[in-house]
Amino acid sequence: MPLLLALTSLACSLGGGAPELAPPGGPITPNPEAAERLKQNFYQALQEATPTHQAQLRMTNEEATSLFAAQLTETGRIPLSNPQIWFTNGRIYLTGGVRPFGPFEFNSLIVATAVVDNGQMVVNVQEAQMGMFGFPDAILASATDTVNETLAGLLIDLDITRLEILEGEIYVVGKRPG
Repeated sequence: MPLLLALTSLACSLGGGAPELAPPGGPITPNPEAAERLKQNFYQALQEATPTHQAQLRMTNEEATSLFAAQLTETGRIPLSNPQIWFTNGRIYLTGGVRPFGPFEFNSLIVATAVVDNGQMVVNVQEAQMGMFGFPDAILASATDTVNETLAGLLIDLDITRLEILEGEIYVVGKRPG
């Protein structure tokens, strides 16, 4: 019994080690309308884009969080709860609870940038923390793949020419390949 109490105490203290970062303005509640709005805005931008005319897409914190939460639910590949995504100071922040094993949940933080690579938006992770520890490589790779696959699926018919991470949104400009 004392061993069980010690392990429980250790797990609880480890779980609280990650910074409790929250998006500016408070928590973001994912909702299907925001995810759908992002998809519709993308399709509208795609219709406006031609090989000679650039179109733009703005993605808000709420839209990104909602779409990512929906993808987590659909794929089930990442043990992440309550994802929060926000854009600020040229970076993308992702927080949430990670449950890599058993009943213990760890606060997590991923900090990334986004770049344009060969006409595609690619997310590069700069920092990843789970509790007091670095993220396990397998979970980090899966999260990065899910984000990049989602972006690639959304931006498949668009060559990105400009990308800016602003306060509360990301701004993408592109045109159709041609």
